[in-house]
Amino acid sequence: TGGFATFLLHGVTGGGKTEVYLRAMECVRDTGRQSLILIPEISLTPQLLDRVNARFNGRVGVLHSGLTAAERWAQWWQIKRGDVDVVVGARSAVFAPVPSLGLIIADEEHDGSYKQDDGLRYNARDVAVMRGKLSACPVLLGSATPSLESYENCRQGRYQLLEISHRVEQRPLPSVEIIDLRNRFKSTDMTVTNAGADAWSKQKSAGERLFSDPLAIAIKRNFEDNRQTLIFLNRRGFANFLQCTRCGYVLRCSYCSVTLTLHLKRQVLRCHHCDFSRPVKGTCPECGNETLAGVGAGTEQIEKTLHELVPEARIARMDRDTTGKRGSQANLIRSWESGDIDILIGTQMITKGHDVSGVTLVGALLADMSLNLPDFRSAERTFQILSQVAGRSGRGNDPGRVIIQTYGPEHYAIQPLINHDYKNFFAKEIEFRRALGYPPFGKLVNLRLDGPNPEHVEAKARTLFKKIRAIQSGNPKYRENVEILGPAPSPIEKLRNRYRWQLLLKGNQISPLIDLATAVRETFTRTRNVRLHIDVDPYNML
Repeated sequence: TGGFATFLLHGVTGGGKTEVYLRAMECVRDTGRQSLILIPEISLTPQLLDRVNARFNGRVGVLHSGLTAAERWAQWWQIKRGDVDVVVGARSAVFAPVPSLGLIIADEEHDGSYKQDDGLRYNARDVAVMRGKLSACPVLLGSATPSLESYENCRQGRYQLLEISHRVEQRPLPSVEIIDLRNRFKSTDMTVTNAGADAWSKQKSAGERLFSDPLAIAIKRNFEDNRQTLIFLNRRGFANFLQCTRCGYVLRCSYCSVTLTLHLKRQVLRCHHCDFSRPVKGTCPECGNETLAGVGAGTEQIEKTLHELVPEARIARMDRDTTGKRGSQANLIRSWESGDIDILIGTQMITKGHDVSGVTLVGALLADMSLNLPDFRSAERTFQILSQVAGRSGRGNDPGRVIIQTYGPEHYAIQPLINHDYKNFFAKEIEFRRALGYPPFGKLVNLRLDGPNPEHVEAKARTLFKKIRAIQSGNPKYRENVEILGPAPSPIEKLRNRYRWQLLLKGNQISPLIDLATAVRETFTRTRNVRLHIDVDPYNML
């Protein structure tokens, strides 16, 4: 009927949300208007484009960062002329020049990839809602695991809730088993990994310990039954870092306050933040002994272990290391869809939106790893990502099975996974947010300073805090509605050779926070050495 309204489509994985999108877009096309559909990751584009093109006879525009400048220019003008019925794109596509906008869809609306964390900071999901209001058209947000903010907006009557509680054709949701690693593994995941071939081979026992017996047996049987398996570990590389077992020295990035990740195939240690790398050497740079040990594991080590566990299987890996070349991501997904891959290992790339009917087994390794991040959203993100990866299983005619390995099986973000019970998780997490005044009940603005000299940045942060206090004390609106947290170093204090401190403004309403942040920005003395970044509704607190 037209007009602005925001709908949240809460549908189980495999419930047919994409079909709802397609039929809604067909209705919009019949009225002579265009639709815009946003997706969080470029990796989802090939499969979605196939389905959209099948319905709209090639009248589809595409916008994302994987396009060349010439391709993006051509697409932009094609959209502006109205030569397309549907625009598909990642977060920046929310600004596409659609001439007669009739519908905006944000698929996987909970995904943090919709937040732009540098340059012009914005959340494409929230921009989509505002653009829908300005364009007087409906906005449809879809997810199997909605963000707490969106679900609470439904409870408060701001959004309209639509639910799909069953899968297509009444297919059953996959069975979920929780494996308590505390009872399975008794030794540490560390082995000596000197540069020699014999030393590297000792990593076998470490890799094998990443798989509990039930998961290892299930992978073998699933392969023997000619079915596909998905293995999820949200860390790439071979080992998380190298440490000397004699002196305790850890190899760290020269430009960031993080350890270097071992990439065995390329024989390099790499920083996953600034991309600094150095070759692997067999001796400790501190004490000179050949006693370096790989600690932890990533997708590369999982791939190596699975080749030993199931030698006949066709195994592939999907992470940033294997999808860097243009077109490699699409080729990998198409091979996965066509059944040319028996076992796919990957990071969170593999959890989002892929609909492959042959997948009947999903294994999640170290599932509670993200719960340990210093972020109030860690439980929500853990539940969402595990629910999403579990939903890749059993989407065809064969039933699915999910095995989640964790050291924290009792956690309220893990237990609801057994029954695919989002509402149970929401009920517990929302009370935690309410008690601490975090979103959706509170609003946040992050003030982050960075610079090359740690003393200068710290001094500037403390001076800024005093200015904020002075502004706050002189205005009752700020005294009553704004709480100041900090200043403190960022959890990752040094990033790309710049040191970082931050202050957090917290309150029940966004207007006083923005007004105070604006006043702070106007009083801040800009210098070449120290920069101030203001992030409203921050998603990345690290």
